[in-house]
Amino acid sequence: MPDWKLQQMIKASGWPLAPELLAPGADFNARLDGGLVPLHWACAGGKAGVVRHMIGHGANVLVAADDGQTPLAMALASGSFQTVMLVMDRLKALRAPPPDAAIRQQLASAFDQSHTDAKNRLLQTLRDWVRICKKQNTRAT
Repeated sequence: MPDWKLQQMIKASGWPLAPELLAPGADFNARLDGGLVPLHWACAGGKAGVVRHMIGHGANVLVAADDGQTPLAMALASGSFQTVMLVMDRLKALRAPPPDAAIRQQLASAFDQSHTDAKNRLLQTLRDWVRICKKQNTRAT
């Protein structure tokens, strides 16, 4: 991403931290004060463009905050469908365990009133994620 686009994204997102924390080559997995990593802030704020940038540059969607909250839980709390899907798609690609029943219920209720296409995409992503993990577990045994 050209520098000017990155600077515009930082400005538009309301990024409260030092801009260099979003620069290419930055360590998006480095713990900040309070035990969060930059990805946690972006997920909690529903900043889909920033989340996409961070994931594309090595941010770890598996890292939990010191209090145990995951990027997926933070994205869900933000109410941003795009942010949730970015995190879920990355988790699915990493073959991480699918969300537990409580998170699945929160996902369903959070986006229950969303457009039909969004609800269908969410449900299909969850089904695919479970299928991928089952296939992986079958191969391992």
